[in-house]
Amino acid sequence: MSKTDLFEATIGELQDEIRAGNLNVREIVDYYIERIKTYDSDGPELNSVITLNLDARERAANLDEAFAENGPVGLLHGIPILVKDQVSTADIVTTYGSQAFENFVPSEDATIVKRLRDEGAIILAKTNMPDWAAGFVGYSSVLGQTKNPYALERDPGGSSAGTAAGVAANFGTVGVGEDTGGSIRVPASCCNLYGLRPTTGLISRTGLSPLVTRQDTAGPMGRTVEDLARIFEVLT
Repeated sequence: MSKTDLFEATIGELQDEIRAGNLNVREIVDYYIERIKTYDSDGPELNSVITLNLDARERAANLDEAFAENGPVGLLHGIPILVKDQVSTADIVTTYGSQAFENFVPSEDATIVKRLRDEGAIILAKTNMPDWAAGFVGYSSVLGQTKNPYALERDPGGSSAGTAAGVAANFGTVGVGEDTGGSIRVPASCCNLYGLRPTTGLISRTGLSPLVTRQDTAGPMGRTVEDLARIFEVLT
């Protein structure tokens, strides 16, 4: 597999190629970043990514070095993940979809972000959502309207709109959304993805901004059930 063959590659396929020495993590990250530049902020302007992680390439290089010395870092070694901007990231702006927080950087990662990073994942970008996750559409005050990659004139559904559109458009291998009353399930169905809303409390909510405290839960979004299960295992 080369960089030209990465379209819709699964977690397992990417990691097999890394182990075989056909790809390194830096090449994978570069592939997704180039797609984001080409299709999200340019071309059809899908508008799914609020903030790109400027340290993603450095993280990839560190993972490649670690792999050369000791093998895979964890279950998600080298996998670029799109994370809904409702989840706190200490080194990346976290807006909660609101223009009022367009320059806010949390003091620490959410628990699920720590778990993803501990298992070798790369937080590649933070994705669009309606302000404070209060809606079933893909519009926010901080970024505007996210488009559905399969039908640009249509909404991708919300509130995990940017994650769904971004994964569907191959801006990352998999994604993390959040669901209060359909906010993973609705955009997953609109964007031809699998999305899982777990039992509330099964996944840590520390570092998330809840819309309804007793209902909110993070959850995985992906193109295959296997990818969903791999992310779910780490999140729980």
